[in-house]
Amino acid sequence: MCYWCSTNHTPRLIQTAPFSKKDMPTSMAEDVKEPLVILVGKDCRENEELKAAVKALELDQEESDTGLELIRRASEIESVFVLGVFEGEVYHKLLKAEARIIGPPIVHQCAKNKCPIPFHSRPLYCTAMQGVITCFTGFNRREELAPLADLLHHMGGSVRKEITPKVTHLVANSTEGEKYRFAVSFGTPIMSSDWLYRVWEERDNLEVKGTNPKLMVHRVPPFFKCCLSFLGFSKEEQKHMEELTIENGGMFGAVDDDECTHLVVDDQGTKELPPTSMLPHYVVKGEWFWGSIQMEACADENLLEYQKMNPSANSIFTPGRCMSGSKSRKRKRLRENIAQLAGEGDYDSPLYKRRSSEMGRTSMSPSSFLDASNTPDQSDYVTEDQKEKVSNISMKITPRQQVVMEFLQTEKNYVGILNTILTVFKAEVEKPNQYNGALLAPQHTKVIFGNIPPIYDVHCQISEELQSIVENWSEEKGIGDVILEHADALMKAYPPFVNYFEQTKETIAKCDKTNPRFHAFLKVCQSKPECGRQTLTELLIRPVQRLPSISLLLNDIMKHTPKENIDHSKLEKAINILKEVMTHINEDKRKTENQVVMFEIMNDIDNCPPTLLSSHRKFVARMDVIELSDELCGRGMPLSLFLFTDSLELCKRRSRYLNSSKSPALLKTPQKALKHLTLIPLAAIKRVVDCLERDDCRNSFGIIVKSNSEMTEKLFSFMVDGEESKKEFTTQLTKSISHIVCMADHESLMVTVVGRDLHINTSELGKHSISKAARLGKRVSRAFSFNKTPGRLKRAVSSVSHAFSPFADSRERYLGTPRGNLQGKRLASCMDLTDSISPTLSSYASSTTLYDESDTISLGAYSLKELP
Repeated sequence: MCYWCSTNHTPRLIQTAPFSKKDMPTSMAEDVKEPLVILVGKDCRENEELKAAVKALELDQEESDTGLELIRRASEIESVFVLGVFEGEVYHKLLKAEARIIGPPIVHQCAKNKCPIPFHSRPLYCTAMQGVITCFTGFNRREELAPLADLLHHMGGSVRKEITPKVTHLVANSTEGEKYRFAVSFGTPIMSSDWLYRVWEERDNLEVKGTNPKLMVHRVPPFFKCCLSFLGFSKEEQKHMEELTIENGGMFGAVDDDECTHLVVDDQGTKELPPTSMLPHYVVKGEWFWGSIQMEACADENLLEYQKMNPSANSIFTPGRCMSGSKSRKRKRLRENIAQLAGEGDYDSPLYKRRSSEMGRTSMSPSSFLDASNTPDQSDYVTEDQKEKVSNISMKITPRQQVVMEFLQTEKNYVGILNTILTVFKAEVEKPNQYNGALLAPQHTKVIFGNIPPIYDVHCQISEELQSIVENWSEEKGIGDVILEHADALMKAYPPFVNYFEQTKETIAKCDKTNPRFHAFLKVCQSKPECGRQTLTELLIRPVQRLPSISLLLNDIMKHTPKENIDHSKLEKAINILKEVMTHINEDKRKTENQVVMFEIMNDIDNCPPTLLSSHRKFVARMDVIELSDELCGRGMPLSLFLFTDSLELCKRRSRYLNSSKSPALLKTPQKALKHLTLIPLAAIKRVVDCLERDDCRNSFGIIVKSNSEMTEKLFSFMVDGEESKKEFTTQLTKSISHIVCMADHESLMVTVVGRDLHINTSELGKHSISKAARLGKRVSRAFSFNKTPGRLKRAVSSVSHAFSPFADSRERYLGTPRGNLQGKRLASCMDLTDSISPTLSSYASSTTLYDESDTISLGAYSLKELP
C-alpha cells in the first residue's frame, strides 16, 4: 500500500534528495558511465540553450519526438530523457517504462554548477523543493492528494505519512487534527496547497526555492474553513472582530447558521448562552480568537473552551444558614459583609485567614493583583476563644498601624502590577522560538519594557520590609527608614521610565496599529484576570502615579505619629526626600524633552550648524514671521525665529510656490522645511524694537544687532505671521538677553517706536510678490544660458519674458507700466528677466527707501551705547 495516498498501487522507490556520482563509493562510481541525454519533443529539440547546456556537460545527446523507440536501448545504455512537460501520453508511457526522466532546469543547473546529472528514482523536473520534507493533512480524497504529492516529487521534495520533528512543512486543508496541533506546537510552517502550485508555476526559474520567506504568504490562515459567531461583545468590538475574521481567512454569521463552526463568547460579559440545540461544535472564549491571530494559527479549542460559571461560586458573601434568622444574626452578618468590603482586599491582615482552597480558586496566577476573597466561614475559626482573640486584635489596631497596613497593601498591589507587566507581557514578548517569530523587534521591546525591572526590584524590597514591620508591629517601628534606605535607588530607577513614558505610549500605539500579532497579543492579555481588563498603557501609567501616592500615604502616617516618636522626624525627612526625587524627575524630564526638541529642530533645518546642539543651550520659543527689511532674504519672505537661551536662529521657511519652480530632478530630493540663514548670539542684540500699532505698521517688531566683527548696527524687522503673541515673544527675548549680559532690568532692552521712524512698514507688504517675481527671474536666468540654449527653448523663455517686457500690452503684462515708458527698450528674446522687471520696480519704493533720505535716523541712537 502506498504510504501517501493509501491505495493499493505499487509505490516507487523513495529518495529524499537527488544524488550524483560523487556521492557514490569510488569503486561504484568508476563503473557508472556518463548517461546519454535524449531530448524529447519539439520544445526540447528546438531549445538551443538546452543543447548548449548538454554540450557543456560533455554528454552525448540524441533527439526524438517521443523517445519511445529508445526505451529498449535505455536498458543497455544509461539514458536520461529530457521532457519539457510532465504530462500527456508520452510522459506517462515513459513513466510506466520506468525511464529516467528529468526537466530542462536540471540540465541548466548542472551545467551552471558544473556537476553531473543527479540520479533520482522519480521524474525530476527541478530542485525547487530540494530538502523540503512535507506531510499532508485534511485531504480526504486521493484525487486531491495525489497531484500535490506528484508536484512535490517533481521538484525534488519528499513526503512523510506521519508528522515528526524532521518534517519541514505541513500542507493542510483544515485547521483540525493531531498533525495540525503537532505542527503548531513545534513551529512547523503550515502551508496551503497554493504554495505547491505557486512554486510549480516558477519551476523553470533556477533561483526559486520553496523555502523562500516570500512564499510564506501561502500559509494556512488561522480561521481557514471556519465560520465564527460572536456573543457578549460591544457592537464596535464585534465589528472589529468580524473584519479580522475575514482578513484571517474565515467567515462570520449567526449562531444558528448551519455553517457556523465556532461561537466566540466574551467570558466577562456573557451571562446566558443560546439554547444547546443552537450551539455550534465549538464554544470558546474570546482569548481563543485573539490567541489564534497572535500566533497566526488556529488555537486549540479544547484549551480555551467556554464554561458557564456558577454565579453562586463567585459571591463574596457567605449566605446565612437560615433566611429567616433573628435580626441580631442578620445585623451581625451585615456588619461582617460591610467590614469585608471596606477591607479593600486586605486579606493578609491577621483578621482573616483564607483557606488554601479559596486561594487556589481566586488567585488565577502568581502575578494576580486583582485579589478577591470570600468572607471566612465559621469553620475558619475552630473555637470561640480564637474568635475572641481575633476580635481583640481588631480592637487594638491603632490609626497609625491602620495607615501602615494600607501602605503595605497598596505596595503589594503595585508590585503585583509590575509583576504582571513583566510576566504576562514582557516575558511572553521575549519568549524565544515563538511560532512565526518574535512579536516585537528588540528595539521596541526595550523601549516599552526596558525601564520596568529596576523599579520592580526596588519596590519588591520596600514591600518585603513593610511586610516584616506589619508582622512584628510596634509603635516604635520606623517607616521613614524604609524610604530613606531606598531613596537613591528610587532616584535612579524612575527618571528613565518617566522621561520616556510618552515615547513608550507612542511605540505601543504604533506597534498595536501596524502589527496584527501584537494587537491580538494585547487583546489576549487584556482578557486575563491578572490584567483586570486593563490595557498595557493603562498598567504602565501606574509607575508615574506611584511616588505621589507614597508621599500622600507618608503624610497620613506622619499625622498619626506623635512628635515625640522618633519616626516622626524620619517620616518628615522621607517626605522631603521623595519631593526631591520627584523634583529631580521633573527636571530630568524637562531636560530630556528639551534634548528631543533640539534634535527635532536640527532635523528640520537644512544646513543647520552642528554647534547649535549644545549641552548648555535650551530651546525657549519659536515665532513665524514675515521679513520687513531686506537684510536676510528680502522683504516679504517667510522666516522662522528660534529663540534659545543664548542665541537666536533665523531660518527661511520654504514655501510650495518656491518649490514648484524647481526642476523635476531637484524635486526628487526631499527638502527640509527650513533653511539656515544665520545664528545670532543674544549678546549681539543691542535692542528689541517694538513698533506701535498703526494702519501702516501692524504686529511688527525688530532687533538691532551689532556684532564684534562689524562696528555698524543692522536692523532686522519682522511682522508676526500667525496667531502667536508678539508681546510674549519679545518679552522672552529681552529676558534671555538680560540673562546673558547680566542686566537686572530686562525692560530697558525694549524700546517702543513709531514704525515710520525706522522705515518699518506693512502697508506695502501686499506688493512683495513683485520682489518674488524678480528673484524667480534671476533664478531662471541663471538656470538657462541663452547663448547655449536651443532655439525652441529660447522661444519658450521669450514668451515668459514678454510678460515683463516694456513693449507688452498692459493687459498682458504681470504688472503694468505706462506704454510710453521706453526705458530699457530691448528685444524681448534677448532680455534678462531681471532687467525687464527693474523698470517696473522703479515705480515702487523699496523696503529701504520708502521715505526720503532726510527722514533716516541712525540706528546708533537705539543701541546700548546710549544707555546710562
